[in-house]
Amino acid sequence: MIKSYKIESIILARRNFGEADKFVTVFSKQTGKKTVIAKGVRRIKSRRAPHIELFSHTVLILHPGKTFDLITEAVCLENFSLARQKIERIGFIYIALELTQRLTAELVPTPVIFDQLLRFLNTLNHPATRRPDALRELNLYKEFMLSELGFLHPARSVSGTQLDMAIEEVLESTLKSTPFLTRIQSLV
Repeated sequence: MIKSYKIESIILARRNFGEADKFVTVFSKQTGKKTVIAKGVRRIKSRRAPHIELFSHTVLILHPGKTFDLITEAVCLENFSLARQKIERIGFIYIALELTQRLTAELVPTPVIFDQLLRFLNTLNHPATRRPDALRELNLYKEFMLSELGFLHPARSVSGTQLDMAIEEVLESTLKSTPFLTRIQSLV
């Protein structure tokens, strides 16, 4: 008998599947990046739906499946409600989530990246964090990711346009969330 297991995770992405289900990409200390399925979560009466919102810090109980593990229980530890109130911070968070999703390998535990992402989210959720601080934190997270994954020498420091060009070179494309942030900044 295959037993269920518990992971502490951050929700990176979600996409609809079928009539009432969602594929959920989570990032955890224990499993790294992993795609799981949330059955029935799109139904109005779903108890798990509020706990698997994007960039929520959650504890999930997963049951191993043939192809995808299934979320059987979900408890939100932190939903970063202050960061959700400022659209520009949401843009910064989307960039960090996309970077984490696209640069990390599936099922490779990287607890130091998990801790850094959680620290980034907590910083953006703090009421004393101002826009320049949030932007600096985003750039520090980008630089950390490149350095930690071996794409940038730890002794080398890059910032601004050079940092974005280094990310695009590694990804071999642009970040999809960057134009979203540009549109937001033009409105703010």
